[in-house]
Amino acid sequence: MDHKGASKKPFLKQSSTMGSKCFCCFAIIITIYIRGVSSLSLTPSVNPLAVGENVTLTLNPQMNITVGTWMLDGRVLVLWYPNQFIVNDSYKGQISFNLFTSQISVYSAQVNNSGLYVLQGMVPAVNAELKLSVQEPITNVSLTVSKTNLVEFNNSVTFTCTAHGTALVFSWYNGSSEVTTAKVQLINDGSGLIISNATRYDSGPFRCSVVNGISNGTSKSISLNVSYGPSNLTMTFVPNMMVYSSGSNITLSCSCESKPAALFQWSHNGISFNITSPTLELINATQNQTGVYVCTAQNTVTLRYATVTRTINIIDPISTAPLVFASEPPIINNSFALTCDITGPLDSVYWIKDGVYVFPDSRLSLSNQNKTLTFNQLTLSDDGKYQCVASNAVSNVTSMAYYLIVNYGPWFTRISGPDKAEVGSNVTLNCSASSQPASQYSWFFQGSKVAEGSVYQADSLSINSSGEYTCRAQNNITGINSSATWNLTIIVGISSVVVTPSTLIPLASKDMQLFCNVTGLFKSIQWLKDNQILNTTVTNSIYMNDTTVEFHPLQITDDGSYQCVATNTFRPHISLPYHLIVNYGPIDMTITADIKATIVLKCNAKSQPPSVYHWFFNNTFIKEDAMLVLSSMSPLCNNYTCVAINPLTNHTLSTSYVISEPNAVPPLQTSVLLTALCALVLPVLMLMKPF
Repeated sequence: MDHKGASKKPFLKQSSTMGSKCFCCFAIIITIYIRGVSSLSLTPSVNPLAVGENVTLTLNPQMNITVGTWMLDGRVLVLWYPNQFIVNDSYKGQISFNLFTSQISVYSAQVNNSGLYVLQGMVPAVNAELKLSVQEPITNVSLTVSKTNLVEFNNSVTFTCTAHGTALVFSWYNGSSEVTTAKVQLINDGSGLIISNATRYDSGPFRCSVVNGISNGTSKSISLNVSYGPSNLTMTFVPNMMVYSSGSNITLSCSCESKPAALFQWSHNGISFNITSPTLELINATQNQTGVYVCTAQNTVTLRYATVTRTINIIDPISTAPLVFASEPPIINNSFALTCDITGPLDSVYWIKDGVYVFPDSRLSLSNQNKTLTFNQLTLSDDGKYQCVASNAVSNVTSMAYYLIVNYGPWFTRISGPDKAEVGSNVTLNCSASSQPASQYSWFFQGSKVAEGSVYQADSLSINSSGEYTCRAQNNITGINSSATWNLTIIVGISSVVVTPSTLIPLASKDMQLFCNVTGLFKSIQWLKDNQILNTTVTNSIYMNDTTVEFHPLQITDDGSYQCVATNTFRPHISLPYHLIVNYGPIDMTITADIKATIVLKCNAKSQPPSVYHWFFNNTFIKEDAMLVLSSMSPLCNNYTCVAINPLTNHTLSTSYVISEPNAVPPLQTSVLLTALCALVLPVLMLMKPF
């Protein structure tokens, strides 16, 4: 039998409004017909989707299917053949079908529209499936708990999370951390959470999070009140010591982890104190307070308790701190003894030097129960900080430090300073020696004492100051002295260096000379300008010849501070500066105008020294100043002349300015033209005056 022909005949006789009975029969025939179906995919416009939303399912890739069916969970929704299609009566008004694209659309979808959608094509033979989920949005997320007050390890607790919506997935959080199933038990598809034998770390806050494909929600937080402890009970002492001296203040502190806070009870050698505080203070403790101290902590909710025990030893110390003293000053190569003065019971005494134990040897010996340390022969290596340490069964006391400094010298007495000097100069001689304590110094010249101290200052030397100088160093502790000698030679040197000019008034473009006048013998002369060596190669106008500098001619750039340096055997001698100021001008004269409420004319010219300015109006002197202030009502075409005068050279330079119109400043180069123009305009203006 030809199944393909049999399937088409009944389908062509049906209309698009055929009954559900015929629809089902035809679907069965179509289903039996399928052979060699090829698989494609279905693409939804949205998935999952909320109740009430619309969705369209599209074959991907799209193709022309002339005969096929759409089914939901095995129920035929639509079947079609060329130019005709039939919709199941149960879905009319909710489903639409596009015969050209084979798309199916579901409108105002409900939860029962969820399921497996299958597109089966007969011509051509294709198959595509899609799981569509229609979900209700999540609302009213709520969290409840079976109890909130728990005792650690004693109680279990159950959380229940409820919410409205479909396809709900539950997650649980303790604070910001997600709760893992390794620590808890999840029930009722994750909507229930059971914590067995709750601990202090299960206090929360707990919350549940509910999600589905289209929405999510979170409950309010719930915290648990988990009582626990006491645990980790410890007792500490402040200060923390193995043994305490009588008179010490000791604070015993008990601490533990507990909720609510634990109550404490103290006892000493089995006798309880009426104290519930976590601290116990022993003020000015005595030896009879030695013993076993017990701290008991109890939690009134968990009804648990813990106990910790510590032993305290309080012993009377040595009554007086030891002191170290010596009977005579320590001097190198002499014997020396240190004694430790101790009051109170004594078990042992030992000595330390700079914090290191001292052991007897061929030079050191201990006696008097180690309270006396004797040096048979002092050396410099014996310098240091010495202390004795005394102890008994109850205390260990270190003496105040004795700083041993071995006295010696003076050794290696020597003098430093110049062996030659100029007449009139000052000389400093320094004397030094190795000595402890520092030596006292005396100075002798030609056998006569001239000064005290390590430094000898000889001022205003003369020829008679030449000779032998002796320094004697004296150590007042060792009683030893040592001397050194020094020969000083005084020589006549340069007494003055002066720079003089050839003229008192240096003028630009004129010749001039500077002379270096030296009193005394010298080896060389060097010239400086502005503290730099004078370089005559950078200009063609300066010539230098040993004691003379010549300017041919003077230029403005020659301004500066000039000095000459005369050098002899001892040192260079530099003159006082000669400040050369080249006088010139006036040059580059200008007049500037500022025309506002008033007219301000300013005259300026380059000049050394600065010029003096005279103003003239129509050849009549009106003012001596660089600035001329005029009324804004001044007549136009007035000609004002400024004359600049160098008060030293008496050279002059002048220029004029013509007032043209208000608020207009004519350029200086047009002043002559304006003057001429004003000469033409003024007669015309006079003729225009009314009679």
